[in-house]
This record gives sequence, structure tokens and C-alpha cells, in this order.
Amino acid sequence: MGQVLTSWCLRACALLAVCGLFSGGNPALAQAPKAPPAGQVLQQLSGPSPSWVSEVQVPKGSASGAEQSRQGIQYLLSDVQARVDGKQRQMFRHYALKALNEKGLESAANLEIRFDPAYEQLVVHSVAVHRQGRRHERLPAVEWRVVQREKELDYLIYDGSKTAHAFLDDVRVGDVVEYAYTVSGSNPVFGDRFFGTFDLQWGSPVQRLHARLLWPAGRPLNLRPLNGAPEPRRVQRGDQQELVWHKEGQEGLQLSPDSPAWYDPYAMVQWGDFGKWSDVAAWALPLYKVPEQLPAGLRAEVKRISGLGLDAKTRTAEALRWVQREVRYLGVEVGAGSHAPNPPELVFKRRFGDCKDKTLLTLTLLHHLGVPARAALVHTQQRQALAQVLPRPSAFNHVIVRAEVDGKTYWLDPTRSSQPGPLDDLGQSSYALALVVDPSTQALTAMESGPAMWSKRQVSVRLDARAGLNEAALMEVTTQVEGLSAEQMRANLSAENAAELQQRYLNYYARYYPGIVVDRPFEVRDEQPAVNKIQVLERYRVKDFFARVEAEKRLEASLEVPELLALLQSPRDTIRNAPLALPHPQDMRHEVELLLPESWTFKNEVKEVRDRAFELSREIQGDGQRLLIRDHYRSLADHVPADATAAYAANVEKARKMLGYVVYKTDPGASAAGDQVSSESAGLNLPVLLLGGLTLALLVHLALRLYRWDPARKPGDTLSAAGEPLGGLLWLLALGILIQGGYVAYGAWSAWPAYGLQTWHMFTMPGGARYHPMMAPMLLLEMVALLAQAVGWCLLALLFFKRRASAVPVYLGYMWAVVCFATLDQVLLAQVPVLEDQSSSKDIVELIRSAVVLSFWSWYVLKSERVRKTFVVRYRAESGADFAAQSPAAPQTLAPEAIAAHSAQP
Repeated sequence: MGQVLTSWCLRACALLAVCGLFSGGNPALAQAPKAPPAGQVLQQLSGPSPSWVSEVQVPKGSASGAEQSRQGIQYLLSDVQARVDGKQRQMFRHYALKALNEKGLESAANLEIRFDPAYEQLVVHSVAVHRQGRRHERLPAVEWRVVQREKELDYLIYDGSKTAHAFLDDVRVGDVVEYAYTVSGSNPVFGDRFFGTFDLQWGSPVQRLHARLLWPAGRPLNLRPLNGAPEPRRVQRGDQQELVWHKEGQEGLQLSPDSPAWYDPYAMVQWGDFGKWSDVAAWALPLYKVPEQLPAGLRAEVKRISGLGLDAKTRTAEALRWVQREVRYLGVEVGAGSHAPNPPELVFKRRFGDCKDKTLLTLTLLHHLGVPARAALVHTQQRQALAQVLPRPSAFNHVIVRAEVDGKTYWLDPTRSSQPGPLDDLGQSSYALALVVDPSTQALTAMESGPAMWSKRQVSVRLDARAGLNEAALMEVTTQVEGLSAEQMRANLSAENAAELQQRYLNYYARYYPGIVVDRPFEVRDEQPAVNKIQVLERYRVKDFFARVEAEKRLEASLEVPELLALLQSPRDTIRNAPLALPHPQDMRHEVELLLPESWTFKNEVKEVRDRAFELSREIQGDGQRLLIRDHYRSLADHVPADATAAYAANVEKARKMLGYVVYKTDPGASAAGDQVSSESAGLNLPVLLLGGLTLALLVHLALRLYRWDPARKPGDTLSAAGEPLGGLLWLLALGILIQGGYVAYGAWSAWPAYGLQTWHMFTMPGGARYHPMMAPMLLLEMVALLAQAVGWCLLALLFFKRRASAVPVYLGYMWAVVCFATLDQVLLAQVPVLEDQSSSKDIVELIRSAVVLSFWSWYVLKSERVRKTFVVRYRAESGADFAAQSPAAPQTLAPEAIAAHSAQP
């Protein structure tokens, strides 16, 4: 059910993106030229180019430009010229494009020009076709049809704009279509303030790109070049200044897929009267002025809400809910009212409005309820990129309410569906930056992402297989959401009937559990209006939950987490030129509980994957017939930088592998790899057994040589040959050596099954369930290490308790060799995907702890005087061969008197 919110989210985002600041405004502001009837065939749209336009020639197409072109179109010319005379704005556009193939022909032969007849007038100057080096003017024969195409009507937006269409006859592949037109007029809502943008780079290459601005001399002009846009060439022409940008062979820029909506790396120049955000706030102030007098109906609502109590939070939440519930969303965006909200009295009367209308109505209610609130202009897509653009009204496409209640800031959206619960439980959208419409505003305000802006979900899955491994399992899914997520789910539940939703939920899980059927219809537990939480309980029956896998001769069941996998999508491209957009902020807790008919052995562990963009932790707890897996995912960023995508993709893949969990039971006597094994050798791995025997013999031989090793004494050493008995800290060291022997025995016992024929085939033979080419050498290395540890421990124990002089160097060599091998083992485990689940952060911490402890004992045995006096027994002394008097070849020692008598003899 993890994707049930997707359709609602897409619809909501699209709605916000187009609702913008376009509403059915005050018709009195518009002085519109008469618009032709929709669909009428017109000839009078044509006319000569304005005298102020500078002529730019169409270049000839180059082969290099054609090679880089897309969609079968080569753009030869983009010429955009704007003129502001202080009263209105004129925009002249001149384009030329070449049809390279049939695909491009479809675009080149169909012309489309959009304009708003409420305040704009369209004049087409030329339509020509270039063929074989000759230009043929087609404008006199072109039939223009003006139609009203409400592209945003699906999102309840009616803007009244019109589109002039022309379908050219006799256009062929290889032809160049050239056309030019001018749109004159300015939106009265901006008064005598003008602004615009020149795009200096496209997604496709443009052979000649030209932009020109004529601006009144002496009038302040603000310019904002973005993304490497060049400085213009400036020329004074009488009472106007001319600014020109010109580029030959402008390369195209195609962004990597799934880039954030706010990421716009294209070169452009923004220009206009507005230079500071305070100017834009001052322009918007009169539009959102709250009326002091209210109609009777609104006064009654204010009185009703005031009667709910003195708590400002309660009054604020109820006022917001009333507007959300009683005023449906519909934007009638005709003419000059694109940025001006309708009076609250009118909105209250007709009970519909867009974001501006509903915001001003909410502000009116809050003002008369004594709650400080202001309108806040935002952009649903540009978000943090607003900080880079030139201040102007068109930088925003949505408006919400910023309320201050009990010293806390709330960003409230009246266009949302009714939000139940206390004010602090209401979901709030974060658009990163907002312009608060207030006289004191000097800059954009950061919208801090508080708890109400997080999408929080908790999913609990209970799989009951206690009826038997060959029986259907009962599956219960409990999804609990709150705040913003609760509102999204509530809207989704209201948009579809229960039967359709149940079928969609069923198909969602059927991708992971093919035998799933509905056991009982889902239930919804909505705790509104007390709190803004909602819970959905689904019940299914999964046939063949434990499915037979013949190739591996076993029954197995996968514990799936599709809701988390949906958040951990691998990027399509890891070599990118744009950031990767991510859903944020997201917080999901997922729990799977499996109940089994018999006792099972599980490994309790904690795993985690951390990335700059997300963190994921997993806790596995198994006890007999119950397995519990808890996952927690939390997003940390709304995008990944382009140069970090490969690292992010690797972490996503690591996280997805970590989320995989299979419970299986192998058939008795069956080969885990699916191979047929004879009964005589079903559990006996003779080659490995022989290799182990040879290795053991070699290790014993080496141990015997070390046992006879007598380190040389230092010159002048006067220590007793018998040495001192064990004492002090040496008893702790002795205890540690004995415990180490237990670990060695346990490790050998645990590892022994891995060398049985069935398991050996599973890991080392192609086609095995967990085959990897590194498994055979790794298992053999493990076997040698285990045998070396066992033999080495026996040698160490003998030398230590005999207090042999060689005990200290053997102890140091043995123990540090164990630590080094354990480190190597962890490194190798990380390199083999099928063994990644055998390594955890706990193992690494334990390894570090062991190295620290061993460092202390190493220092002790090397520096301790007790150790030096205790371990002094030599092998020769122990065997009795160290006394030279007992050797037959040794000279006899005589008393002094005997020496003298002997010397006196002749």
C-alpha cells in the first residue's frame, strides 16, 4: 500500500504549480482589446514589423548543428527583442527552424502562438519557407485560427488565454520555416512596472541566438545574469538605452533525468524595474489588504469561531478548516486579475476561489479573530533557487498564510483539503523560501522544516504461518500516518471507492506475494477531529507463503518491505550533469513480525547504512517461533549532488540488499545447490577432508618445532633456571588463554557444517543458492586459519603453563595473528555480496575492543618483571639435557687436591 499516496501527491503538486498567482481577478483592472471568437479563421492578425525592431538574418544550417539537434529539428535562429516605453511592453520574436526528418516536420509545419487577449494584442509579421536557398513568403496564404485551449482545466484553472494556430501547406524535409510576430500589452496589475527574462540557452543547440532590450534612458534598470550569461553590449539610442546579447553557435544543454525542479543551469538574463524583495512586498501589500467591514455571513462565522474559546490556536485552526471546507478550489484567471485576489465578500458569496482568494479570506477571518497573519508568496518548484533570481512578482506561483500564534510560526495553506486536529498537528508544506507580504519585509524568509512538514508513516506487517509451512499464512498490514501524510491519505481515500482501493492495495502486494488474496476488506480508523492521524488495517491470506524452490531443494519465504524499497530507488543515471531529486522530508518506520510453527535459529543483529541523503537502520530479533525485523528510514536531503550520485547509488544498493531477508528450510539429504549427490557421499566432502588432514599434519610439525625452540638468554642473565610460579596478573592472563580455547572450539564447531558436501556445493559450485567465485578460496582460507588457531592454542597453553621461556613470544605472535586474521576476514566478507549479511558494525566494534585489550597485555608481558622471572624454563632443562656433567663426552670435574697430586706425578 506504500504507493497509494502517489497519485494524490502528483495531482497536488501539479495543482500548486499551475494555480500560482493566477486567479479570476478584478475585471475593472483590465482594459482589454476585443478578442476574436474562438475557432474563428482570421486574416487581420498580420502586419509589418515595428520600426524599433533590429533586423537579424537567418543563418545557413551547419552540419555540426544538425548532428547535435533533437526531435528532428535544427534551430537556426532565436531572436527576441523587447521594448519598454514606460506605458507598455512589446515583445518581438523571430524564429527559424529546419526540419531534418519526418519527426521534425510535424513540429516545423504547425505554428502555435499563445497570448492573453485580456491585455495583449498579437500581430504576425511573416511566415516563410526556405527551400534550396530561396525564401518563399507564405503569410498572405496562411489561415490563422484563434482557439481557447484551457490547458490547466484539469487542475480547475481557467485563465482565458488563447492560442493562434497555423498549419502550413507543402513543407518538406530539409525546409527551413521562419516566422516572426509581436505581442504588445502589459498586465495592468503591475501598473507601470515592467520585467522579463531572456533565455540565452536551450535544451537544443541554436546556431544564432540574439536578445535585445530597449529601455527608457534615465529609468533605473535591474539586471540579473544567471549561469554564466554574458554582459550585454550597451548603446544609447536617443531617449532609450539598448542592450544586446548575441551568440553564434550556442550549445544545447540536456539535463540528466530526475533532476530537481528548482535546478535551472541554463544561461539567462532577468531584467526589470524591481530590484529588491522589499519592492515586491510593497507591490503586493494593497492586494492583500484585509477589509475592516464584513458581510453578515462572515461576521456570523467570526462569532461562531470566537465562541469556541480563548485559545488562539483553536481559533486559527478552525478558521483555516472553515475556508478549506466551505470554499472549493477553482481559479478563474482572466486578464489583469492574474495576481489580484477577489474581495472576501465575493469569495464567500460564490464559495469558490484559488490560492489568492482563499488566502485573503483566511487572513480576513484571522484578523477579526485577533490572530496576527500575513500572506506569504512562494514557488512550489523553485524553492531555494529563489535566492538567486531577480526580485519580481513572477518569481512566485502560489500564496499561503503565515500566522504567528503564541510566539510560534505556522505556514498554513487554505487550498488543502480540510485538516482536522489541533493546530500543531496540521501538516505544513515547506517551500524553502517565502516572501512575507508585510511593510517590514526586506528579504526572503526561510521556511524551517519543522515536525509538521515531515511525511511520517509507520507500517506494521504481521505474518502468521503457525498453521504450517505448507499452509496459507495470514497477513495483517497496519499503516498509521499522521500530519501531512494523514491528510494525503485522507484525500486519497475520499477520491476512490473502497472496492477500487482494495483492489489496488491487493495488486500492490501481489507483486511480492503472488498467492495473496483478500481475507477481509480493509478498515479505516480515522481519529479526526481529535487528532490528525489515520490508520488503515488490511487483512490478507497468502497461499504458498513458504514456496518450494526445487533447484535448491527447500521451502523458503521472503520477508518483503516494498514501502521502503519504493523510497530507495536506484538512479537511472549515475554519471550526471544535474543533481538527483529525492523525496524529502520522509520518515518511515517499518516492522515485520513472522510467527512460525516450529522453533527456528536466528541471528540477532543490528545493521545500518548511512549516506549524506538518507539513513537506514535494521534490527533483527529472533526467538524460537517468532522473528521481528524493525527498519527505520529517514531522509536527510532533497537532492544528491551530481558528483555524489555514484556513491549514493552504491549506498542505495547496499541498503536494498540489507533489506532482503529469506527464511528457508532445506529438505533433509538434499543438495543446497540442486545437484544430485550419491548417498555414499551425501555428507562427506573427501577432497576438503584430505586437504584438511594434510594441513593439520603440517601445522602439528611446525608446532613441534616451536615446542623445542629455546630463545637465547641475554648475556649476564642470572635468573633461576626453575623460575617463579604463576601469580598476580598472570592468573588473569591464564584465564584469558583458557577462554580463548573455548572460542576456538566454538568457532571450529560452528564452521564445520560449511565444509559438508551440501553447503560446499551451495557456496562454491555455479548455480548454487549462494554461489560466488571467491567462496571456495575463502572457505579454504578459513579452514586453514581454524586449524592453525586450534594447533596454536594447544602449543600456547603447553608453553604457558610450563612457564617456558618461549611462551611470551609465542603468545604475542599467536594472539596478534588471530586479530589480524579477524580483520582480514571482515574485509573479505564485505567483498562478497552473499556474505554481506554476516558482517555487522558490532563485529567491527568487538574487533577494535579486542585489539585495545591485547595491546595492554602485550605491553604487560614485555615490561613486567614478574613475567621476566616466571617464564624462564628452557626445553633442554625440562628434558634433563642441560646438565653438562651427565654427558659422556664431558670432562670429569676434580677437586683441587686431586689436581695438585696429579701435577706432582712424573
